[in-house]
Amino acid sequence: MRISIFIFSLFLGSCAWVADQKHRPCAEDAERLGARARELQEIVAADQKDRSDFFTQTQEELMGLQARDALRRQRVAEIHQEGCMTRAPDFAAGALVFQHGDKPEHYLRAHQWAKQAVELGDPSQRKLAALAVDRYLIARGQRQLFASQAQKTDFSQTGCWCLRQVEPSYPDVLRKKEAGRTLAEARAWVQKLNEGRNCPAKDCEENLAPSPEGTVPGYW
Repeated sequence: MRISIFIFSLFLGSCAWVADQKHRPCAEDAERLGARARELQEIVAADQKDRSDFFTQTQEELMGLQARDALRRQRVAEIHQEGCMTRAPDFAAGALVFQHGDKPEHYLRAHQWAKQAVELGDPSQRKLAALAVDRYLIARGQRQLFASQAQKTDFSQTGCWCLRQVEPSYPDVLRKKEAGRTLAEARAWVQKLNEGRNCPAKDCEENLAPSPEGTVPGYW
């Protein structure tokens, strides 16, 4: 009887240990933390590989890309929910994946995580934090600040890229500081995308709402 009680006690102790390990915070579990950090980098690598020929992809190819993007966002969100994003590279990876979202809240999350990466020691993520602002504004029907977003409505071989509408009152010196290029340089980038096509040198014809000073605290 005593032996049975002893074995039963060992069994209960083992179950408690397994349960404790399962619910142990990720930040205190070096093995799981390392595994999730590696997985985040693998997710980013897949994200970037999918975009190696982004500007020449067909509409059908882009639809497949969007489906894979959704799965990547789901997995990154799960890793974050686990509490396994703790270092600058983790937040930088998450920011890049959510930057390729399709809703304002995705871009807002990308902005927040890029800023978190900066605070944890990666100043290079300042640019991504700014570019996420552009996507956030456009998704809300407003003009972008940093001239980082272009659009192609005709996905044929002769289709043209155009620069999404930019807030003209935003200072170009701040655009250069935060995003790394002026409005003129952004337009030159779009012209380069259109090399070999008979494309007019003009911005997208759209009617986005203004983004006046005060629209984005900390930036404008």
